[in-house]
Amino acid sequence: MADAKYVYTTHVTDTRGGKISSIESVINEHANEGWRFVETLEQDGTTVGLVFEQER
Repeated sequence: MADAKYVYTTHVTDTRGGKISSIESVINEHANEGWRFVETLEQDGTTVGLVFEQER
């Protein structure tokens, strides 16, 4: 069995005002395009990005 190859993309979240806008809709939008949510990116305890992967 060959090793699976993946490609990755990120989405920067809007943290203005200390509130993250609509993460669920971003995840669903990427999922509809075949991306799988894998990780959050954080800075000083605040989520600043989302990481998605897709099998090649």
